Amino acid sequence: MRNKSILIVEDDLEIKTLIQFFLEKDEELRGEYEILTSQDGLKALKIIQENKPKLIVLDLMLPGLDGIGISKQIKSNKDLYGNPLIFMLTAKSEIDDIVEGFHAGCDDYLKKPFDPRELVLRIKKLLSLRNDSKKLINENTLEYKDVIVHIDKHVVLYSGVEIELSSKEFNLLVFLITNKGLALSREKILNNVWNENYFLGDRTVDVYIGKLRDKIPNLSNYIKTIKGVGYQLKNN
Repeated sequence: MRNKSILIVEDDLEIKTLIQFFLEKDEELRGEYEILTSQDGLKALKIIQENKPKLIVLDLMLPGLDGIGISKQIKSNKDLYGNPLIFMLTAKSEIDDIVEGFHAGCDDYLKKPFDPRELVLRIKKLLSLRNDSKKLINENTLEYKDVIVHIDKHVVLYSGVEIELSSKEFNLLVFLITNKGLALSREKILNNVWNENYFLGDRTVDVYIGKLRDKIPNLSNYIKTIKGVGYQLKNN
């Protein structure tokens, strides 16, 4: 078994085979990731527990346990399942289903039918963003536009001028920058920034996003509000 893997969880054999073919065909991915597959939700959880894949391509509708249920299990049991990126596939077009997916912890999604080439590109982008985030944290310095964050010193500079942030504002800024380009649900932000205190409610995130926008005006142009979901710090 290779050190890193991608898991495809899809009960439609034709779609599963198509995704697997394009992932294994990609030169970058095939040299680094083993491609695992499952057609059943409950069996997929066992594979996730045993292999700790870096990313899961997850169908919404599955026998045994659906994609939403799998996502919730993973996000509530990180010690057991690791912390994989989740790319959800759905045949449903209702915005409520997509929002539910983000609330359950998915990082991106595509509606069926889809072009497998787009899927591969977006998977590679997610993996790249995750790797870049880890690299930035290890270097103890984050840079985004005119903002520089010194993690170890707890200092934020905007256009060379130090900005005073509270502990939660600082942690929120770090979380946004290290996850730039990703759609982040309010629940995910609360769980990562506030941890055990995230019972404060979704409105808390909105208030603190507003504080960051006020204190660092340039961010107002780059923090995108995603209706019904949460926020995204633009990648470019």
